[in-house]
Amino acid sequence: MDPFSPEFVGLPFPKDVADIVICSHGHEDHNNKEAITGPVKRTETFVIESEGEYEIGGVEFSCIKTSHDKTNGAERGKNLVTVVRDGTLTICHLGDLGQKLTDAQIERLGDIDVLMIPVGGVYTINAEEAMELINEISPSLVIPMHYKVDGLKEE
Repeated sequence: MDPFSPEFVGLPFPKDVADIVICSHGHEDHNNKEAITGPVKRTETFVIESEGEYEIGGVEFSCIKTSHDKTNGAERGKNLVTVVRDGTLTICHLGDLGQKLTDAQIERLGDIDVLMIPVGGVYTINAEEAMELINEISPSLVIPMHYKVDGLKEE
């Protein structure tokens, strides 16, 4: 999910293989498909980067278009929220969510076991907004993402 460009981000990203790649939006810190060198079990890597419903190898993907900012995408464009269901576990990756989700969008997510949520602010929702959303979604486990770490490029 969201392979990044190490040159853009400043952190290492090893070349790797994947059957499925999900890109929440076209920015360099979320759309480095070239870092994925091939599939594992498929003949080619399947890339998900648009809203819709997908079923690949018995795994369901539900992708909802949201905004990367609080101005309906006018500043940074759109963002893709992806829910992955394999029958035993449901994971939701919020990408670079920059807006509060509507009640209808939260309803579409369904029951979430693992929520991957941005918390860094500036380009995404901030920690306080993330906590509000976590309380609304009520996942079993939360993985915070998109925050500043040592080695990250400032710009």
